[in-house]
Amino acid sequence: MLTVDALARRRWLNLGLLALVGGLVVLALVEPGRQPPPTVSRLLDLPPARIERIAVERPGQEPLAFARRGDRWQMKAPETGPANPVLIEAILRLAELRCPRRYAVAEVELKRLRLDPPRLRLWLNAREIRFGDTDPTDARRYLHVDATVFLCADDLYPLLISAAGSFLTPTIESLTLTHPSDE
Repeated sequence: MLTVDALARRRWLNLGLLALVGGLVVLALVEPGRQPPPTVSRLLDLPPARIERIAVERPGQEPLAFARRGDRWQMKAPETGPANPVLIEAILRLAELRCPRRYAVAEVELKRLRLDPPRLRLWLNAREIRFGDTDPTDARRYLHVDATVFLCADDLYPLLISAAGSFLTPTIESLTLTHPSDE
């Protein structure tokens, strides 16, 4: 049978352990001496809403050209017509991409990274982005902008090398639906 003194000691022991755990939690959250992570700036200092022209130079393929007309985008080359807004949005998001790994051009061999000459060139207005190879360890692509080489997620390159016709908005006429009576 526990006495009143034993219960009081356990209560004080539990309170002491609770205070110790609370202190460790505060210490883990504050971590004295730890610097906050640096903020990662955008690939371009260009808001997507201010982009009016897109051009893509694709070695071995036809170049692509797009222009904004109000709220809509038009494909200007190699074909003409309304551009697929989903694909254009993907390209515009590149301007806001945040790539934490970056290197000064002087620190890297542009030829080795396939940035000189590049695999692909993309212009958002007058800002050029050169696409190089992917890093074999994490499948991120090297992008060269001004005097910096970034290592970024490789989401856009496969889209940019796809068939030019895929950038046009599908029309009712282009959608061929087979009807059971047609077979």
